Amino acid sequence: MLKKKILGLGVAFFVLLSFNSVVLADADIHQSTPQTNLVQRIRTADKLDSQNGKDTIKERIDNIMAEYNKPADVKASELPKVAIMYLNNSKSTYDDEVDREIFKYLNNALPETDYELIDGAPYMEILKQSGYDDPGSAERADFMDAFSNSGIDYCIYLEVQPFIARDKMTFFTIGKDITTVVPLKILNLTTGKYLYNGKFTEKASDSTVIGGIGNKSVSLKALDSAGEKMLKEIKERLPKTKA
Repeated sequence: MLKKKILGLGVAFFVLLSFNSVVLADADIHQSTPQTNLVQRIRTADKLDSQNGKDTIKERIDNIMAEYNKPADVKASELPKVAIMYLNNSKSTYDDEVDREIFKYLNNALPETDYELIDGAPYMEILKQSGYDDPGSAERADFMDAFSNSGIDYCIYLEVQPFIARDKMTFFTIGKDITTVVPLKILNLTTGKYLYNGKFTEKASDSTVIGGIGNKSVSLKALDSAGEKMLKEIKERLPKTKA
């Protein structure tokens, strides 16, 4: 009888051990799952807060009514297709936060009710194969060639260049200045004309009486300023109709 109990406990222990091994293996699989694509990351980015911290009731009602009044026969395929070509060259240790800061502005500027977003990574690869290690340096004609016969209406090229940090000190305080440069190109892929071609250079500063200041908070503050300007340009210049 005692032998049977010991044998039963041994079997139970073996089953439990096997189950734990499966769970751990499953956890490893999930941990190694490739990162979601660019469009998903943009669409799931933190949404912008309004001035009072939340969307106003009027804004909520307007959004609901816009969706409700949308013709039933309007399909996603009929929305203008916009390819997003994005590079994070900030060379920071907090790239995820940098991406999130940029993506929340893109998500707000390109609502899914108005635009169908396309991951531009394959087209950036085409530019690289054409000899452009830095896609931002490609000519307009090269962009047009890369997107030839793609059926995409517009493309947005966006880059976060390396942050430029400078420490500053006064008799009473220790501080930091950080400058960010964010080039932005918006191209009509039907006409071959730039809707926008420029860059935003923003500087943010912070200081303290005691202790030091990290780069992250100041960098994100500078990115926030660039994001506001990027949002404005995209909303004003990118049509809500197919090219």
